[in-house]
This record gives sequence, structure tokens and C-alpha cells, in this order.
Amino acid sequence: MSDDFTLVPELAEPGPATASAAPVLREILFPTDLSVESDRAFEHARFLAERFGANITLYHAVELARREYSRWVKGNAEEVWNRLGEEARAELARRTEGLGFPFKVVVTVPAAPAAVDVSLLDFMGRKQPDLTVMATRGRKGFSGLFLGSVAAEVIRNAGRPVLVVREPEHGLLLPYRLLLLATDLSPASRRAFGLGALLARELDARVLVVHQGRDGAGLEETVRRFLEPEFVGLPLEVKVVEGGAASEAIVREARAVRADLVVMSTRGRDSVSDHLVGSNAERVVRQAPCPVLVT
Repeated sequence: MSDDFTLVPELAEPGPATASAAPVLREILFPTDLSVESDRAFEHARFLAERFGANITLYHAVELARREYSRWVKGNAEEVWNRLGEEARAELARRTEGLGFPFKVVVTVPAAPAAVDVSLLDFMGRKQPDLTVMATRGRKGFSGLFLGSVAAEVIRNAGRPVLVVREPEHGLLLPYRLLLLATDLSPASRRAFGLGALLARELDARVLVVHQGRDGAGLEETVRRFLEPEFVGLPLEVKVVEGGAASEAIVREARAVRADLVVMSTRGRDSVSDHLVGSNAERVVRQAPCPVLVT
């Protein structure tokens, strides 16, 4: 297979980002399965790239088409993958017409026909994007490239911010005007603060901070202090909610205020509790009425 459409550059892996590092949006990765949902998510990636002067890499992992399976099993794998790769590049070329910012198109062939998640995570590890923007279809799970296990693996293991996009229930609204920031007052939840504050400042967006706990009046000031210094100078609305699962509270509040974006963190595989981290982030992604930014 020719290298002109299979491009996975060997990049040195930088050290892990620290909580104190100032967030930037210079490199955006946009994985796409060429679906309508991915095209809608591209509107978000494109908007952020234009707003922050970022570069975009459009990434597609070729999947074995059913019509090509018989030829693939008969030993014509290279021919099949080349044809599918060229078709994907043509589709991506149409989607990038007229872009006014730097971009790169990367089409890869997974090591195995079903190893899309492995290929994507490997590429993310090499590329180390500042933000990955990906699509989801509906509230009953993921399909296509972002079938449940794939999206879950990305959220758990990417170690980088991921914006999971669905069109908001109240319609597609760009730029984001209302951010809902979830925190359980843990150090892990602080990982979402830097990027959340960057978006709030650049987009002049309102920020509603949601914390699940008791004695709302007493906790509000604690929550405000916890958000410093990232949100210093930004007006914050704080709401302390009681009862129920944390993920349900986040989704409920996002729907009630018609949030444009939910911002939260995840601990990935280390979390088994129902706080605003770990698997709870996956529940929010599946059920939220708007895009979710997980860091």
C-alpha cells in the first residue's frame, strides 16, 4: 500500500501534561467514519480550529466493506485496502474543500479489520493532539466507528481532552454560550478546569458549575474557591444538587438550562465509584442532551 494515503508519522511522545500547564488548542484531531453524524461533528472541529487558529488532522481508519469481504478472504487484501483507502481519501477531499486553515488527511488500515479503536488510540498516542473531536449517534449508544466499546476506550485511555459531539436537543448552537462544568471537588476534576476556562474566556460564555452534595448554601463558596485560579475574573453560577446518581444530576441540569457544552474529567480505569469521574463520564456522554468535553 502506498504511503501517500497511509500516513502515521512517528512522533516522539512528550511527557504527560501537568495540571498547572496552560491549556492551548493548536492541534485538533478529528476522527471520522464519514457518516452524517461525523459531518455534523466536523462543524464543531472546524469552528474551534478557526477560532483558536489551530491545525486539524482528519483521521479515518478504513473498515472492511461487506461487498469486499469475499475478495479479502481470497487473498486480495492489498487490492481491497488500497481501493477502500482511495475511496475514503476522495470522500475526505470533498469535506475539506474551502477550508481556510492548515489541515492534514490521514487514512490508515487497522492491523485487524475490527481493530479501529486500537488504531485510533495508537495514532492519538503518537499525535498527542490538544483536543480530539468525535461524533456519537443518538442516546442509545455509539455505532459505526464510535461503537460503544470504541468510544469508551478512547475516553478511558486517550489521556487527552476529547469532545464527543451530538447535535443539542435545542438545536446546533455555535459558538458555545453556556458551559456546564461538573466537579466533585477532587484533584482529578481539576483537569477539566483549564480548558473549560479557556473556552469560557475566548467565547465569552456563561459557566454553570454543578456539584453534587448537601447543604447547598454552605458549599457554594467552597466550590467557587476550588475553581480558582483557573476561573479568576470569570463570573460563575454555582449549583449544588442533592440525591441520585451524579451522572443523572449532570444530564438533568444540562437539559434544564439548555447547556451548549458539558465539561468534566475522568479518572479512566482507576475509578469504580459514582463520582463525577471515571465511568460516570461515559454515562454522561451517552445521555447528555448536548456535546460533552471530557479531559
